[in-house]
Amino acid sequence: MTNKKKSPQSIRLDEFRKLTGYTITEFSKQCSIPSPSTLHKIISEGFTPSTKILEKIIARFPQLNHDWVVLGYGEMIVKGLQTQETSVNSLEKSSESSYQYIIQALRDHDFALNELSKTIAKANLRIDSTSDYVLKTIDLYRKEQKERAEDFYKNTDLRFDVQEKFVINQLDGIRTNAEKLEIENRALIQKLDFERKERNQENFDKLSTKIHEYLKETRELQDKTIKEQLAQGAEKLKKAMHENAVAQTDFVIKALLDKFSLKKILPGLGSPKKVSNPKH
Repeated sequence: MTNKKKSPQSIRLDEFRKLTGYTITEFSKQCSIPSPSTLHKIISEGFTPSTKILEKIIARFPQLNHDWVVLGYGEMIVKGLQTQETSVNSLEKSSESSYQYIIQALRDHDFALNELSKTIAKANLRIDSTSDYVLKTIDLYRKEQKERAEDFYKNTDLRFDVQEKFVINQLDGIRTNAEKLEIENRALIQKLDFERKERNQENFDKLSTKIHEYLKETRELQDKTIKEQLAQGAEKLKKAMHENAVAQTDFVIKALLDKFSLKKILPGLGSPKKVSNPKH
């Protein structure tokens, strides 16, 4: 429901309840209202609180102004000095509730102290018995730990001896295997070195033979090439000399012919002179 449908007393009472910080159920318990649904109807559904319910609320919260809840007059909280007038009836109810609340609070305080003293006495007894039990348990635990530690150290010593022997045996085995492996490696290295030398010598011999054969073939090829080139050169020279001799012979013959030509031997011999005809 909305606030419009709620009674003013319900709205103001809910405002105070919110101020206390309690839920509806917690507020109901604080005010000793047996059924939380009763307060729920007042606050949530907007019913007007009865006088009995209102008295229980003010008995728990004497600072709540009775007139403010019922009439909306004055302030929510009753103060020592009022700046606004408050009805005598409201003050009497609030004051009476305050005295009753204080007396009840004192009684509750005394009862709480007695209960606390009983609880402390019981707690001390429990602490004493618990302390004895804890001390006994600690002593028993220490003895058990001491025995376990002694057993552990004994077992540790035995295990250490066994492990030490095992390690020594393992080291001896490793050392023996290492020596054996070193001997085998040396023998293998010598074998490989010998094989390498043999292969190198064999390869050297093969290479040397190939080189000699190549040099021999090269010399033969050079000799053949030189002979062919000499033969070709001789032939070219012979041909050139022949051609040169023919040319020289032709030159000599031509020179001789030029030198001993008939015109030079018989200069008078030439074309006949023309004779002019005599005049008749």
